[in-house]
Amino acid sequence: MKKTFFIIIIIITGLISCKINDEIYDYYNGCTEENISYQTTHIKIESNNFTYPLETYLGSSQKEQTKGLMCRQNLPPNIDGMIFKYKDEQNRGFWMYKTYFPITIIYFDENKNYINHSNMNPCTRGFFESKKDFEFRCLKESYEYNPEGSYLYVLEIIDQYKYLKEIISSSKQEKLKLIIKN
Repeated sequence: MKKTFFIIIIIITGLISCKINDEIYDYYNGCTEENISYQTTHIKIESNNFTYPLETYLGSSQKEQTKGLMCRQNLPPNIDGMIFKYKDEQNRGFWMYKTYFPITIIYFDENKNYINHSNMNPCTRGFFESKKDFEFRCLKESYEYNPEGSYLYVLEIIDQYKYLKEIISSSKQEKLKLIIKN
């Protein structure tokens, strides 16, 4: 009985120390929510029959676009996601490295017309996985999220957004248009 209790204590201690180690590791790798204070903006996605309002963070600078929603355990209740506005057309995918909640990403062209979307899940680190292996695996997973064309705008929407299913359903039948209010 004492032996079993001792083994359980060792396992629990190990798990707690791993959790603390990951938090410390993330802290020393710049993974704190306080790093960037994003500006917010109101946007809409218009379909033929409906307009879907969203309140999002705005990622316009290189630093904001690189960081995105990484390192956040969740978003404030009034924020539905993040909109990225690029200066030049892009065609690369996004990754879910250090992103802790699922999102749907929607790509829009230079005219703010819908291109396609991806449902993205967090890339979580394995218990014994090295940082290098973790980053490589997250990068490899990102190839699944490549857009079908060049884009100038990207919208990341949290899975809890009340109209997400309707937006995705509409995208299969009609053209969606992004409207950004500044």
